[in-house]
Amino acid sequence: MFENLSAVLDENEEDSLLDPLLKTKIIQHLRSFESELNIYFPEIEEEKGKLVKNPFSSTLDITAIPSVVQDEFLDLKHESAAKDLYEEKSLIVFWCSMYQSYPKVSEIALQLLLPFSPSFYKSRIKARTDWMWTPT
Repeated sequence: MFENLSAVLDENEEDSLLDPLLKTKIIQHLRSFESELNIYFPEIEEEKGKLVKNPFSSTLDITAIPSVVQDEFLDLKHESAAKDLYEEKSLIVFWCSMYQSYPKVSEIALQLLLPFSPSFYKSRIKARTDWMWTPT
């Protein structure tokens, strides 16, 4: 993660650019920091990212989507009104609008799009999206 620092430290190792004790403390701190960052910014599975960005893409691998969500996803993918809304609205508005009709798929998308939102906000999305769009 910290390639530039590693390169500088490796190049200047013979020159004793840093006190070895200080270098050890910096490395420990950066490793700890990297672990914390991985908690808050985990690697996003490629297929989940594709699902969120464009659920109507023909290149999505349906087998990479959790099996409990696959039927709901296929229903969403083939709904023309949802596709029209996707083309008109931002991703957040689109997925919030889909929450009532497709809660499992929307939950996956919203977890990726709103990773830092409080849990009470996520639980109220359903109530707040009533006014946005209701499929017929």
